[in-house]
Amino acid sequence: MSLSGALYTATAGLNVNQSLSRVTAGNVANAMTEGYARRDAHLVSTSIGTGGVQVAEIRREVDAALVRMSRNENSKMAEQQAIHEGLRDYTLFLGQIGDGASPAEKFSAFNSSMTTLVNLPSSAAAQQGAVFAAEDLAASIRDASDRLANVRADVDMEIRYEVSDLNDMLYQLRDFNTRLGDFAPGSHEAAAFHDQIAKTLDQVSGIVDIRVTQTADGWVNVYTTGGAALLEGDRVQDVTYNPGDGSFFAGSQEITPGEPGVRGIEHGSLAGFATLKRETIPQFQLQLDEYARGLIQSFEAADATLTTGQAGLFTDNGFAFDAANLEGLASRLRVNEALHAGAGGSAWLIRDGLGATAQGPASSATQIQAFIDGMNQSFSADPGTGINAAVTLADFGAEVVTAQGTATARAEQSYNAARSAAEVIQASRQNVEGVNIDEEMQKLMMIEQSFAANSKMLTAVAEMLDTLLAAV
Repeated sequence: MSLSGALYTATAGLNVNQSLSRVTAGNVANAMTEGYARRDAHLVSTSIGTGGVQVAEIRREVDAALVRMSRNENSKMAEQQAIHEGLRDYTLFLGQIGDGASPAEKFSAFNSSMTTLVNLPSSAAAQQGAVFAAEDLAASIRDASDRLANVRADVDMEIRYEVSDLNDMLYQLRDFNTRLGDFAPGSHEAAAFHDQIAKTLDQVSGIVDIRVTQTADGWVNVYTTGGAALLEGDRVQDVTYNPGDGSFFAGSQEITPGEPGVRGIEHGSLAGFATLKRETIPQFQLQLDEYARGLIQSFEAADATLTTGQAGLFTDNGFAFDAANLEGLASRLRVNEALHAGAGGSAWLIRDGLGATAQGPASSATQIQAFIDGMNQSFSADPGTGINAAVTLADFGAEVVTAQGTATARAEQSYNAARSAAEVIQASRQNVEGVNIDEEMQKLMMIEQSFAANSKMLTAVAEMLDTLLAAV
């Protein structure tokens, strides 16, 4: 090797060492930075005759298959998390069998008060106790319905927030696409920029499940897994939400989750919220409305003193049951004001019937027994409740509490399973993309040794040149 060749080789080695040092130091400094993918400098030999090496590119160490799997599992986890968290607080409020606070427990207390009354029909205290128990039962169903309405409003609000965040991130990705040309391919700056792109795509995958493609010039295109375009190059398809029917659109294309024939969303928080909005909450509301209907109709049918259109013990805001006005009935369930002493009512009506104009025999329990018998008859619950239509009114409250509690428990199990799967894949991805401090420190030691060797070569070449010049 000539002296000039040796000088070139040593200089190239020092330049490479400088780049390697920068890459390794950056890895160490960003070991705990979220979204940072470990960098590696890829070297190539220079042209024959000059010798030496140079850095071809700074590459982010990623596994495309693991990235796809990680985003897919993240979408599934976010979907189940949205469902679980949406139901958790409501179910805690609803209560459970045996806690003394749920509608089922309130019905049990009301049933017990009616049993007491049938044995003591002349007792004013027993009459008043039955009225109070009826009011507690109606209030528990009404409060559960109101709480469910709050959950529905919260879900609508969360959907709006998620849609807004999703659109913001799609526009960020569009801007990233248009700025890619500002960075030399394979440079430190390009690697850092791709970190931002990957981090944003990870965030998008938490809202909707996505499929990502990349063009030859590095631009990313984003689609739903169903194939609907969200971002193509510099064109964003704005995602919109219709709160009326719970539908979603990307531009003019529908992407509503679970809608037949739609190339839409399958997973992600929006899919979870859509499940709550379109399926779970309506079914829960129907169960409560059917319970209210059963109470109103059963006591109307069992009351021999009522005339057509006259309200019974339980009412729809003071009125008799109207089959055309079932939706939201649970939130309007009230005890007949004719029984309220404070409103000029008479508790004895629960013994003699709500249509009675005068008190009957004090010892008569005929009407009370008719009420009790009515509670033990099937009232043909709507099949949409998911509860056996043959169940009696006395058992329906417990069935509602059990069904809604089971749905919440199932949502929690699904969320825990999805989270475990996501964590496993994320750990595998982190093993590839993450920084191992020990390995990076070993690299720094090797870089230091290489720097010393190249420096020594430069020193030797300098000494040779000095010797030659001295001999001239």
